[in-house]
Amino acid sequence: MRLVATTVALVALIAVAAQSPAADDSAADTRAERAKQLARAALEAKTKTFTGNAETGWELFRNKNCISCHSVWGQGGDVGPDLGRTQTLGHLTAGQLAGMMWNHVPRMWEKMEEGGVELTPISPEEMSHLFAFLLFIRYADEPGDPEEGERVLTKHGCDTCHSIGKEAGTIGPDLAKWARLVNPVVWAQKMWTHALEMKDSMDEMGIAWPQFSGDDLNNIVAYIRSRTLGEGKEYLEPGSAARGLKLFEDKGCASCHMLGTGGGVGPDLAQAELPDTLSGIASRMWNHAPKMLEEAERRGENGKTESLAAQEMVDIIVYLITRRYFMAAGDPKEGWKVFFTKQCVTCHSIDEWGGRVGPKLNPIEGNASPIFMAHVMWRYGPTMLSEMADRGIPWPAFEGAEMADLIAFLNQETHGGTKP
Repeated sequence: MRLVATTVALVALIAVAAQSPAADDSAADTRAERAKQLARAALEAKTKTFTGNAETGWELFRNKNCISCHSVWGQGGDVGPDLGRTQTLGHLTAGQLAGMMWNHVPRMWEKMEEGGVELTPISPEEMSHLFAFLLFIRYADEPGDPEEGERVLTKHGCDTCHSIGKEAGTIGPDLAKWARLVNPVVWAQKMWTHALEMKDSMDEMGIAWPQFSGDDLNNIVAYIRSRTLGEGKEYLEPGSAARGLKLFEDKGCASCHMLGTGGGVGPDLAQAELPDTLSGIASRMWNHAPKMLEEAERRGENGKTESLAAQEMVDIIVYLITRRYFMAAGDPKEGWKVFFTKQCVTCHSIDEWGGRVGPKLNPIEGNASPIFMAHVMWRYGPTMLSEMADRGIPWPAFEGAEMADLIAFLNQETHGGTKP
């Protein structure tokens, strides 16, 4: 049963009655064409959820002139916030990011016009690349703290087995050899590969398996690099959620970890609280490495997990982060409130209730997504802003989960498509 009650339908009819009598044929044709465009864009955006490329997004960020107003890690304009600083904006879901974009576009357009920056269209595919880039710079680790890294190494007794240059242990490899590897996840992968062997040695020596948290691994990397000045840097490429999805199945992760259905040997990774950075998730994997690898061995899948390459680990982690980023569930009941309080219903209709100024929303057919909402905002925003100003309707401001709630509502209400 749909959420729209009789009283709500009455409100919508009042909104329709307040408009000009009957739209002419050309206006109706325009709305019909825009409805078809919405349908195509919604479907394309949904299929691009896991295919966005961060490197392509970075090129678009520059080519679309986003960088003229926004900086990334200190590079770029200063009109808007630095999008690479988690301390400034916090870790956002894709729905929250789309909501923030909606909130600020009138000011953005105003500043772009003042600066002579042309407003260029952004397709759903291009928007998927931009979202992938913005996700990447949010989960990428900021520089670690060398002093804290030294404390963590000492606390866990790492120097009992490992040397840094010519100092300390000789059982494990010299950590100075890893100094060129800037990504903490590479360190996690190298430790992962030798986890069972390390566990046996540590058990013999009476050393507890170290449990890393937060930025521990990132800080360790910073400390090792501070002790090995002059070392070059080697980076991994940004992870691919599409590759990670395939690896999650191929490497046997899915045999123990469910994604939203529960019942697996390990925690449900769609519901578990995950760290917000690559190194944080890599550290979580390290913490559970002995148990995970022993379970894989019991299932006869240890070859799959032990051979996990660093780039593959990044891809899997990015896939998990991307799922959480995009799949943050909204509440359709709350979205129903958003649809009315933000006055979307004044211009848009679903089934036979709502306004006739904008296109009918049924053709979305349950395919609404954060990428789609951001594309619509950028593609049709100026026209919408003008129409709303003519009618005295304020530009909507989304807070918290309101955008995710609105998306959930639209998907529930349009899932059946257009009624005859």
